[in-house]
Amino acid sequence: MKQKYIKLIIIIFIFLLIGSIIIKPKKEIELKKQDESNITFAYVWGSETKSEAPSKESGYTFDTTNSSCTNGTEIYWDTLEWGAKIKKLGPTKTKCTLKFNQIYKEDLLKGTDPVLGTGMIPITIDNDGKVHKADISTEWYSYQNKQWANAVILVDETKDYKNGEEIPEGNIESYFVWIPRYKYKLKENESVFNGYKSTTDAGTVDNVGIFYQQHPNKATNNAFEITFETKDKPIESGITAGSFVTHPAFTAFDSNGFWAGKFETGYNQNADTNKEITTNGWTTAEAEKNIQNSEKVIIKPNVYSWRNINVSNAFYTSYEYKRELESHMMKNTEWGAVAYLTQSEYGRCTNGSCEEVRINNSGSHITGMSAKSDPTCGFTDTNENCNHYETTGLSKDGETINNYNNQESVSSSTTGNYYGVFDMSGGAWEYVMGVIQSTDADTSAPASGRNSSLNSNFKGPYSCPICDNQTEKENTTGKSWPSKKYYDLYDYKTTNVEYQRGILGDATKEVGTFYGVYYQKTKSDGTKESGPVRYVSSYNADLAGFVHYGYPWFRRGGSRFDGTDAGVFAFSSGVGSADTLYTFRIILTP
Repeated sequence: MKQKYIKLIIIIFIFLLIGSIIIKPKKEIELKKQDESNITFAYVWGSETKSEAPSKESGYTFDTTNSSCTNGTEIYWDTLEWGAKIKKLGPTKTKCTLKFNQIYKEDLLKGTDPVLGTGMIPITIDNDGKVHKADISTEWYSYQNKQWANAVILVDETKDYKNGEEIPEGNIESYFVWIPRYKYKLKENESVFNGYKSTTDAGTVDNVGIFYQQHPNKATNNAFEITFETKDKPIESGITAGSFVTHPAFTAFDSNGFWAGKFETGYNQNADTNKEITTNGWTTAEAEKNIQNSEKVIIKPNVYSWRNINVSNAFYTSYEYKRELESHMMKNTEWGAVAYLTQSEYGRCTNGSCEEVRINNSGSHITGMSAKSDPTCGFTDTNENCNHYETTGLSKDGETINNYNNQESVSSSTTGNYYGVFDMSGGAWEYVMGVIQSTDADTSAPASGRNSSLNSNFKGPYSCPICDNQTEKENTTGKSWPSKKYYDLYDYKTTNVEYQRGILGDATKEVGTFYGVYYQKTKSDGTKESGPVRYVSSYNADLAGFVHYGYPWFRRGGSRFDGTDAGVFAFSSGVGSADTLYTFRIILTP
């Protein structure tokens, strides 16, 4: 009897196994090169027909358009597994001709060409901002012509676009711009080598632009000399004028470049983040969330930037966004790398003369916007014509502002066209991963923030624990600090004018000499009064306030109402806590 039960169990098992095989959905068929009896292959690359495909590392890309099979067989190339697969197998013997083209590389970059990570789609951008999938065997970028390489990440990554096909905006989750590795020449600048010397500029300057006439060092606002080079070259660490420095943003990750978020990080207000992005009903207030949630990340034009988020939530949202692509929150030195490339012949400079990136003056914090004209005064606490900011709807122009779809918006791009990085001047202040030590001790930990009420929520000591009548000395319950490569650490000091603490390449101490400026405000009775002193650099008179014990975290770029104080070279300090005027930017280093 026992044997009968065993036989019965075996029969049932076999029956279920056969049934599962019959019912199991039919998957794509993987081609096994030459051992498929009914398929033969011809691989065309290097101007020859060969029996093997080129290796994944050889610099070739599969040519979908000019590859084909006989007898109705449909084939595609799996770029991850680097092999052919078929969607439909013909009824008779099939011959497949698979063509491969050399991947385009720009000689100027000397091997620092863009690295496309998993899920990144290379694109070209029309003069009206429309996006098309790029053919990477052709010239899809040119740093010589100020067209930096762009790529997007899709909402629906299963959607396959052909070369040249338009990618609808609704299926684009995020845009990124490639910043190639480079070294740059140190300039002769007393601020770099001797630190800050003067305290205030001579006299009081007027509110409406006379500052530019009195600025003694405007002529120093010239181009950085940049040479692209790969990580295989020796790192240069010059310390004297005329010597070269390998930019530290690239050495920290030992990379040939990185992808910078093309816009300030936005917040996806749709409940289902896996569906096409539509902005119907979105509001700027709904983008103010102090949470950690990488699924809500979008990096797009004409959306509300994600603000009111503390530094630790911003960092871990960035860190978890695309781990396979080494995603992280932008560091201060990485901001500097974008700034110097902008201030070069590959960005906004031509024949040594440089044009300033225009401010995003959106009062609604909409990404990709641009003022219709340059402001002529700095922040005065009032919304006046010399520095006008404006509240508009998504994708709409205003009286003083252009939306991204208006071609005039490219004045706020780092290249002066659609291929650059946007929102580097104005919009919202951007927290970056740059912070001071919590004390002046050599072994001091980075500061969590100002005190127990104003901090990043990273664990660790505060830089001013007794400020604002607080008593706790450190944060013991917050988030853990990441590896040191993810942040820049600065010496502890008590004032915001000790610029000598800057890191070469971070666009702080090198953009001096620095000046204290008093802007005048006109009162209702017509008389004038001086506002508080603000410190500015020689580069476009951008705001220049260094981190210190009361405000230990760097913020960059300025805000919508900072006027001439805002800019690619603007820097100031914050406490690390959530603020409706602060956002962040994401970096990928595949």
